[in-house]
Amino acid sequence: MLLTDYLSADCVLPEVQTKIKADALKELTDLLIKNRKLKGLEAALDQIMARESTESTGIGNGIAIPHARISGLKSLYCAMGRFKNGIDFSAVDRKPVYLVFAIFYPPTQQTTYLNFIATLVKMFKNKSHQEIIMKADSAADVFAALKELSLPLEAPEEYYDVKGQTDTALLEARDAHVDLILLARLQLYYEIYETTKANRAKIRERINNIRGLIDEKVLRYFDRLMRARPPAIVPVEADTCQGCFVRLPTQFLQQVRDDTTMIHTCRNCNRFIYIV
Repeated sequence: MLLTDYLSADCVLPEVQTKIKADALKELTDLLIKNRKLKGLEAALDQIMARESTESTGIGNGIAIPHARISGLKSLYCAMGRFKNGIDFSAVDRKPVYLVFAIFYPPTQQTTYLNFIATLVKMFKNKSHQEIIMKADSAADVFAALKELSLPLEAPEEYYDVKGQTDTALLEARDAHVDLILLARLQLYYEIYETTKANRAKIRERINNIRGLIDEKVLRYFDRLMRARPPAIVPVEADTCQGCFVRLPTQFLQQVRDDTTMIHTCRNCNRFIYIV
């Protein structure tokens, strides 16, 4: 996924000065309201702040992803703030946050949101990528760097062919996150295929390419979920599966976070889960 499909240069703040989390979130929300002419985000800010008071969206590695699901939006929108000296976000690794992505999306685009988050997480697992963003001179340069860095993740199927002839660096970096990106990408293409009449042959080709990269056992399970109770892959937010809305045990979720060698499923609804 190209992050810059949902983030524009005029929604990038290259030098946020405040050290207060609430002020930073308000500044990013106001930026979206002003430059994207969005309505209803004032209430969304309250939703974000309520969540931050109970569970930080600082996911580690200097990144935070505050987010809210808002009815009435037509697409996912994001504003980004860069904090050159860092900001205390009560992140999971207890380290300062340098890049904050404020994300707002409609309930109908949960899979798009999942792809966006998965792309962010995968991108910034490489510490050099954050360094590139931090060294960019302006909002336009930050935007250009984000676009370039997300290009390899825009279509993962182009980087992993069916015969296993892969880019060595990408192969070495591959883990459950990459497999989740492929599954989320596959789910997104199925949703697009079902709702559009344009370019269906091209979409079907991409679907087939992605399917060729996924383990057959995982793929059979994915297909069974998509037939029985789609979506097959859902995020976990505030310890709650967004497929069945059941709160999952804290110890189990910690095991999921620690074990990146496999894809995990919800203990209640058995969907693939991705912890945000």
